[in-house]
Amino acid sequence: MLGYLDFIRVHWKHLLFGILLMALSSFGQTFFISLFGADLRGTYHLSDGGLGAAYAAATFGSALTLQRVGRWIDRTTVPRYTIGVGVLLAGACTLMAVGRSLPLLLGTLYLLRLGGQGLMVHTSLTVVARAFPGQRGKALGISNLGMPAGEALLPLSAALGIATVGWRAVWGAGAVLVLAGTALALACLPRPTATTAVVAYPGGHAGRRGGHRLWRDPRVLFTLPSILAAPFITTGFFFHQGRLLQEKGWAFEWWATCFVGYAIARAVAMVAVGPLIDRLGAVRVLPFFLAPLAVSMASVAFVRQAWGVPLCLVPIGISGGIAATLLTALWVELYGPDRLAEVRSTVEAANVIASGTSPIVMGYLIDIGVPLSAQGFVCLGYILAASWIARRVAEHAVAVESLI
Repeated sequence: MLGYLDFIRVHWKHLLFGILLMALSSFGQTFFISLFGADLRGTYHLSDGGLGAAYAAATFGSALTLQRVGRWIDRTTVPRYTIGVGVLLAGACTLMAVGRSLPLLLGTLYLLRLGGQGLMVHTSLTVVARAFPGQRGKALGISNLGMPAGEALLPLSAALGIATVGWRAVWGAGAVLVLAGTALALACLPRPTATTAVVAYPGGHAGRRGGHRLWRDPRVLFTLPSILAAPFITTGFFFHQGRLLQEKGWAFEWWATCFVGYAIARAVAMVAVGPLIDRLGAVRVLPFFLAPLAVSMASVAFVRQAWGVPLCLVPIGISGGIAATLLTALWVELYGPDRLAEVRSTVEAANVIASGTSPIVMGYLIDIGVPLSAQGFVCLGYILAASWIARRVAEHAVAVESLI
């Protein structure tokens, strides 16, 4: 703890840059947009399935765009790139506040997903990871705290705003908050690190290395099964949480209460895993970060009692917190800081697609009679297999490197 405090005291400005951008990404995250589901369905005369399909289409579109736009950070300065992302996300919030047509809603959702979940997170993690090569895990763990901060503060604020001034005004206030937060983040960015550190490939060449080649790279192919497990499984079960509670007989009030434990566990895991990554390396930690998620899926598969709720939610928070800090450090470890933007944007696109696909897949399985408990058992088996593959990567990291 003393080491963390000293680290924060020395580098608080750069860390605050990352924290603010992670918090601002909340306006494009599922947990925030879903708060307005009833208003959007009523305003645009959509069914649950219709809104879900529009949201999935916007998510897929943002994932495809992110792979290309994310690499632009290597062709300009961090301040310029950050301003562009902030204006994009603020513009999307403004469109949500004033839009009236269904096609405009689809475009707005696309911009929210791209600017929020995609580029705000991408900018924060890329800049922080490059700025602290010797203490990368610790720095990423601290910067990632912006996400649970947004999860804790914005839902209640949005609920109060909707009740008092209406849902459109809340999005208008969000646009102002995004612009103000972006300006504050830029004011915190130290001048010596205000430009991206593209050393090996000057003149923007790093952004043209060919992201399509990554999908033939064994380092990506052998790690993707475990990396995609968390966004696919977590998003799917959270999206269908009402059905899960009905199937298990779990009380909604108890589920909501245990969500506090989920948020706390996620925040603690983000910070606690940082020194472990710095000491052991991200590749060695990778095979074990899904172990808590496996416990959660075992609870979904086998437990019907009330104590299964915290056993489901808290481990999800732990795996999610570890992943938030681990994955960026992993790509720097495998590819170096010069290719971080390229690799992060490419793999993050796959993550977004996984999170957008899971509600549709799990919903279809529910429709044909496959209960979520059975799906949880299948997910448990997948987690074990993916972790075994990741362990092979850790054991043979040098051999995998020689294949490139």
